[in-house]
Amino acid sequence: MDLALTEEQEQLKASARGLLESICTKAWIDGMEAREEYPYELHKRMADIGLFGIGVPEEDGGSGGGMIELAVVGEEVGRIGGSVVMVFAPTAVFGNAVLTAAGSPEQRARFLPGMCAGDLRTAFALTEPEAGSDAAAVRTRAVPDGDGWIVNGSKIFSSGAAAADYLVLTARTGEPGSRHRGLTVFMVDAHAPGITISGIPKLGHHAVQSCEIGLVDVPVPGDAVLGAVDGGWAVLVDALDVERIATAGFCVGLAQRCTDMALAYALERRQFDRPIASFQAIGHMLADMETETSAARLLTWQAAWQKDNGRPASKAASMAKAYATECGTRTATRGMQILGGYSYTKEFEMERFYREAKLYEIAGGSTQIQRNVIARELGITRLS
Repeated sequence: MDLALTEEQEQLKASARGLLESICTKAWIDGMEAREEYPYELHKRMADIGLFGIGVPEEDGGSGGGMIELAVVGEEVGRIGGSVVMVFAPTAVFGNAVLTAAGSPEQRARFLPGMCAGDLRTAFALTEPEAGSDAAAVRTRAVPDGDGWIVNGSKIFSSGAAAADYLVLTARTGEPGSRHRGLTVFMVDAHAPGITISGIPKLGHHAVQSCEIGLVDVPVPGDAVLGAVDGGWAVLVDALDVERIATAGFCVGLAQRCTDMALAYALERRQFDRPIASFQAIGHMLADMETETSAARLLTWQAAWQKDNGRPASKAASMAKAYATECGTRTATRGMQILGGYSYTKEFEMERFYREAKLYEIAGGSTQIQRNVIARELGITRLS
């Protein structure tokens, strides 16, 4: 079994790291976070080196590659911080996944080149105030209107919606109570009449707003349907697998960065006339951090490989996301402990990663939902 990256993948990894580290200094991130300012220039620079085209065929304007490449770049993005993840993920992960899997040739030609080039941004609009973990409980309604649709409802926790050009929006088109069978995915102009978008104050990821979206009599053209009418659930299941693998990659990056920062500090910080890394309590925490991060990376790569090779990937994707996101939180917590009082100050970045880590255990399906998926794949039913 060869777990080494190819030369092309190593070059992609180095290119992503080089760009992100050259721009995203601590001072730059601190300023962006304090201003709560979307980094449009960073978005464009990432697109210029092909990061927004990963997984999109070259004939559609993309960079090619697949889930392994997305996981590798995801780790580099996750090393930098949550706001940079939220610049990358809504378009490069979910938008691309839905368009490449369910878009018609005309839709792919219309949207994907601009998304890959950094000229178009998307946001995922699935979650609602009463439909979070139970995604099939969507109440936002789309009703036929001539050749198009009229949409009414509300969405919440849509990351990057305030900066988006289009919303990848899920609405109910079937009969009430039809659940999975009555959902449709639409590509909706974020500036269409009847749409209001407002930011939600939150714990971390401050530069990219998580948004509440109001939809009142929003006109949507007929050619905005992605996939089949009432066939949205199949589109979502496939795209959620992609999102979960990518999120696992982000958390591997976060965990590795926290491990590296904690190790560097523990080797330099001296107490009782020796580096604190030499104390067994600290050394064992660092050993656990490195071990768990490596395990999370392998789970992520396994899920990515299965997805790339057309094998069932839902269980592997959920295993990777559940483990990697919890690893991220544990590693950031241990990093805080190793840095001690300094970790609680803005002088060090550990406090920011600590704040940001928790979201990944919730977004994209909580760790409890991932365990439900894994259990069902094991043949266990009627979980309660």
